[in-house]
Amino acid sequence: MASSQISQFVAEYSTFVAQNDCFIAGAVIFLYDAILTTGEEVRCFWGRKLTGAAILFWLNKYLTILYLVWNLGTLLSISDEVGIVTLPCKLSVQGSSAVLYALFLIVAAFAAIRVYALRKSIPLCSITFVLAMVPFGVNFAQFGFGLTGGNMPPFGCSAIGHEPEGLDKKLTIVSRSCLIAADCLAASVTWFALARPRSIHTLGVRQGSLAGVLLIDGLHTDSLLRLQFDIIALQATSEIANFTIPLTAVLVSRFLLHLQSASMRAMDATSSSRMQSTNVNHSLVFEHAIGSLGASISVDDYLVQEGNLSMSEDDNVDGHEIAEPIGPPGE
Repeated sequence: MASSQISQFVAEYSTFVAQNDCFIAGAVIFLYDAILTTGEEVRCFWGRKLTGAAILFWLNKYLTILYLVWNLGTLLSISDEVGIVTLPCKLSVQGSSAVLYALFLIVAAFAAIRVYALRKSIPLCSITFVLAMVPFGVNFAQFGFGLTGGNMPPFGCSAIGHEPEGLDKKLTIVSRSCLIAADCLAASVTWFALARPRSIHTLGVRQGSLAGVLLIDGLHTDSLLRLQFDIIALQATSEIANFTIPLTAVLVSRFLLHLQSASMRAMDATSSSRMQSTNVNHSLVFEHAIGSLGASISVDDYLVQEGNLSMSEDDNVDGHEIAEPIGPPGE
């Protein structure tokens, strides 16, 4: 073997090891967070009425767990038989890829629901959903090109694609551009809703300031900005990509838990006043199906310490605590 080939092999194997280490680190972060939030999950979602928020939370959490555990179990296998159940490498690669690509459905649904909750606009919601769904279609197109898997020692069971030369870059550009456009649209809608004079006056922060947006919905905004990097390219380009899946799942799960917890605490204290709202009639149907995704949230719901998130359902909030609706905007 020539020295140039040896150098290339060493570089490829070094990258492979670094990517595996980053994947394991990201998986540990998500699984640790999933364990920490299990109590809140049981309190907020289990045993309650099934809503869109609950379905979105469970799909986000357990599909991510399935994907991470699946890959952890096959990460360092160097035979054509993968894992404990001797699953063929081809089926392992295709199954893992299908679960991974399904996560884009959650991203698309999450972005579209937020746009509809804030603006009550079906056209904007539809545009956001279609743009966010492009990566789902682009990645599933790999199956049409004959996505398979094979044992390549010492790398183990690896995905093997058969895309035409140059097409992978074009598809990556299309998918990334559409996802960034969807994120920008959702972020703009969020900014517009939070920058209204009434809401900013209620919050006591400068109108249109970044602080106002981050203070009330910082976690959601941060997750939207991260989602533009959460695209599974046809060829791996950076170790950072191994962190985007678990970190995005953590952010989305935490955001849904915060919304549900705030909705539960404020439900009794604000139900009578909300029934007198002029816009409640057209928002009840949406909140009935979506649950806490159409609810309100206060500043303290983000600034409160972690231990206070486990307050009982009958705890009341101060009369001045409820601020800007994250769901349907008030008149």
